[in-house]
Amino acid sequence: MDSIVLHNIELLTHIGVPEAERKEEQRLRITIELFHPTSDVAASDDITHGIDYQAITESIVALGKTERRTIERLAEDIASTVLQQAKPQGGVRVTVMKQPDLPLESASVTIQRP
Repeated sequence: MDSIVLHNIELLTHIGVPEAERKEEQRLRITIELFHPTSDVAASDDITHGIDYQAITESIVALGKTERRTIERLAEDIASTVLQQAKPQGGVRVTVMKQPDLPLESASVTIQRP
């Protein structure tokens, strides 16, 4: 199955388990991999036969308007949105990365949904 990868979509949101962490907006990086045939778009060179990257990116950025506690919840919300909007035939893989207030460079979660 072909895949389309949207790397490091920047998302600003209020997220974190402690209330103090959610007070300030945080910058997250989202990577989406959609498993979907690309042959129709390749043959026609017409995006209407494929997946609209701009629409997906805008939908993901809009999800940042809702406060959450965990990146796991955000990953599920993103996967659900992408599956409903783009309908990738082979599903989607979502990675959410943040820089927590901990002595580590970053933390991420990756999920895959059919």
